[in-house]
Amino acid sequence: MILRTLFITIIFTLFANAGLIKHSLDVNVTGRPIMFIFTSATCPYCEQLKKDLDEVEFLHNVASDFDIYEIRRDKPEVYTIFGQKTPLQELQMMFRVKVTPYVVVFNSKGAKMWQIPGYSEPYFLAKVLKFVKGVDEGKYKKEEWKKYLIENKLIKEKPTPH
Repeated sequence: MILRTLFITIIFTLFANAGLIKHSLDVNVTGRPIMFIFTSATCPYCEQLKKDLDEVEFLHNVASDFDIYEIRRDKPEVYTIFGQKTPLQELQMMFRVKVTPYVVVFNSKGAKMWQIPGYSEPYFLAKVLKFVKGVDEGKYKKEEWKKYLIENKLIKEKPTPH
């Protein structure tokens, strides 16, 4: 009986802690912010980004409030994005995807907020996700993104010329 309970607990824990990334061809607005991650099978930085989302606690915590979808550049699928059938090639052109990983972040209403080409350190990505979440919650205005990045020391303010 104890062994059975232990086995059930382990199985439940494995499924409960499954990765945040959804492998679905159907993307809908659910009232949660959305993130696309364009990846390829030969991209080590893609694997690192997916690992970061699951294992870096502060990033995982903020990312768990997002619907995250992996879009494989090496698997030509047709996706349904917000009710619209969209082939992979069209998606890549729409967002100008040229490298992997490539992250596109949307607010909870499906409006594009941010695009990040290449791998992002967990701290930077977590701050971007917090900004998008903050816009949804009314803490920030979308237009305040540069001010937010400066305040969070992610970019430096350019000196004003005299």
